[in-house]
Amino acid sequence: MHGVTETVNVLLLDTLPDEIGEWPRTPAAEAAVAFAAEHSPAYLLNHCIRSFFYARSIAAAKDLVAGTDYDEETLFLATVLHDIGLTGEGQGPNRFEVDGAFRAARFARDHGLSDAAAELIWDAVALHTSSGIAVHKQPVVALAHLGIGADVFGFGVEELDRAVLDAAHSAFPWLDLRERILEEVVHQIDQQPSKWSPMSFVDDVYRKFRPDNAFPGLDEMCAAPTVPH
Repeated sequence: MHGVTETVNVLLLDTLPDEIGEWPRTPAAEAAVAFAAEHSPAYLLNHCIRSFFYARSIAAAKDLVAGTDYDEETLFLATVLHDIGLTGEGQGPNRFEVDGAFRAARFARDHGLSDAAAELIWDAVALHTSSGIAVHKQPVVALAHLGIGADVFGFGVEELDRAVLDAAHSAFPWLDLRERILEEVVHQIDQQPSKWSPMSFVDDVYRKFRPDNAFPGLDEMCAAPTVPH
């Protein structure tokens, strides 16, 4: 475990504020919380948990019903595990969203979810930073993207029930999420350049913090020969 804070936050899921509501207490969902808590620092764990409650609140605002329009357990795993690629447990040679997608999908299969559910989780995790794409996928993928984006950057936050927003931040504090998550993206690419990808979220983040990086930008790519030498 990463410390006492993670343990306390897992226990808080047993005593959630009424405004947040319940969460799917399936064996796979409980295992996902324990897994995320074991491998994630507190700021990341809190973000992943908040993202589920935000995604579900946005679903309600869109008149999407759990069990009819989307599977709540699948959405829970997708949101709670969406940043596992930023941890040592989810490390691989790809951008963190893709490495995390492979790890989260494997976790889902290992804990009894169907291949179809695991594939939805893969898409949700891999596309969670892909604005303009994820929202046109299946509800689990779209809702995960919306809940995560609302938490990190406030995208679409007007669709959230304010009581859910306030209660989630009180139960699972911010802990400088935005700064720390961006720092981790940069650190990963510093350590393993293959995790960079052109014209992507990770590219935007890396250019902000490493403006003198060696990766080709749009100008360089546009200047490349149309027929490779």
